[in-house]
Amino acid sequence: MMNIELVKPEWVVGDEKRFYDFIGDIDDKDKVAIISHNDLDGVVAAKLANEVLDADLIILLGYTDLNEKLVKELKEKKIKKVIFTDLNFSNPDILFSISNFSRILYIDHHKITNDFNSNNIIFMNAQGFCAGYLCYYLFSKIQDLSKMDWLVCCSCISDYMYFKNQEWIKKIFDKYEDKFMIIGENLRNEGIFWNLQAGLSLALTYFKDNPKKVYNSIGNEFGNIGDLKKYSDIIQKELDNLLKRYDKEKEIINGVSFWEVNSKYSVKDILVNILSHKNRDKTLIFIQNDRGVYKISARRQDKTVDLPNLLGELLNGFENSSSGGHIPAAGGGFPEKYLDEFKRRLKEIPEQKVKEKP
Repeated sequence: MMNIELVKPEWVVGDEKRFYDFIGDIDDKDKVAIISHNDLDGVVAAKLANEVLDADLIILLGYTDLNEKLVKELKEKKIKKVIFTDLNFSNPDILFSISNFSRILYIDHHKITNDFNSNNIIFMNAQGFCAGYLCYYLFSKIQDLSKMDWLVCCSCISDYMYFKNQEWIKKIFDKYEDKFMIIGENLRNEGIFWNLQAGLSLALTYFKDNPKKVYNSIGNEFGNIGDLKKYSDIIQKELDNLLKRYDKEKEIINGVSFWEVNSKYSVKDILVNILSHKNRDKTLIFIQNDRGVYKISARRQDKTVDLPNLLGELLNGFENSSSGGHIPAAGGGFPEKYLDEFKRRLKEIPEQKVKEKP
């Protein structure tokens, strides 16, 4: 079996010994839940963790679903160990509420707002790596997960986290006879791995309300994604049509390209990624209405605007709102009643806030 050395993450917070102690303390009597983000990175992180843990409950959700309803569900199901991956808690009270009745392992890569480590919370955070890779690195020391290395690469590509661990990724590409190549700051957008991650991400868009369909369709053997391609093709057709409408429908507000995306599919994340790489020195904020809540995707590829801070100011004081992410890529959500106020704030916010270096 090919043994490919992993790149060790530099943990901003967290202690690997506490991680292994947490896993070692799980026994057959414990009810275990894995809760992860519903994008490709989150799905991969959950699959890796579950390969080792065989959890009683797996939940794939969005940031706005980190709420009291989740706390109630975990409490009612008597969950005693919770593993969170690829999630950003804009409301730490939810995390603390769960820690009152369950021990928590929290593995993440988003910009840190708090060090949540405590007696009942083990918080592992490293920057510049996707959550899927962090889970692969940690859980591989407990069980051989090399059959899933291809899936980890898809996770790295989909989250644009392929710089710090690129030596490892190159070897995985070679293993499966693909070519790893970074052009400027972007990965070559063709090849086996590129197509695989794109297909999986588009399938997750199609099954937005049922991400477990994608989770369950992914096999361990290289490239095994079941029948997901027929669903990803539907989303690709929708994207092609929307991209033709962008220039006509976008608004320029205070130098920001603002677009309310109208589609029955949740495609704003994919659209903003495509268009931000063509407009690296522009701030893009796309929103899409999802049952009365506007979900936000913001991008600025030259990293000259701190997008989590920008969204935090725009949403400040909005009830049932949240935001978070990385400097060049952030997201969030707010109730539709605040749309006019959101746009007003964007128009009136000091110009340097959308242009300044973080």
